[in-house]
Amino acid sequence: MSSDKVSSKASPTAAKKGEGNLRPTAVRKRAAARLATVQLGYEIEMTGRDILEAIPEFLTHYADDIARQLKVNKLDEDHFQALTMGVHAQLKLLDRMIDESLDEGWSRERLARHDICILRAGICELMDMPHIPVRAVLSEYAGMAEVFQSDVAFINAVMDRHARILRTEELAAQK
Repeated sequence: MSSDKVSSKASPTAAKKGEGNLRPTAVRKRAAARLATVQLGYEIEMTGRDILEAIPEFLTHYADDIARQLKVNKLDEDHFQALTMGVHAQLKLLDRMIDESLDEGWSRERLARHDICILRAGICELMDMPHIPVRAVLSEYAGMAEVFQSDVAFINAVMDRHARILRTEELAAQK
């Protein structure tokens, strides 16, 4: 996929409205951090590399490309580090949560690896980052699922299920 295609899909607002109406820079920096977390998660999933080795190398070789695609100077490194390390530290819990979301007869092994990485990061963000509104988290990961040509409805359903469990009060207050 070319850089232009990724850029327009990663920032649908920019593609529809033009360059002058991009989402705020802080939001795009956080979106870049999410995308980097999912991409690094996929790399680690495929190669079995140690996360502590993979992070600096990933940032050196890919962070600038991701930032450029989302039209920011650099990704939100604090968000990237917190999300990446959160996923890594809670991997077994996140995988159990994904497993519990699947219909009978389905297993995580049947899911595409990038879908697993999207779900891990999204659920981790719902769990560990209550300062980010639940609707923003759901929207960002649904958008990411579209970029990765995943089943957006599936990703959204799993994320929504966990949002209702993890962010009960926030969602109740929005009604």
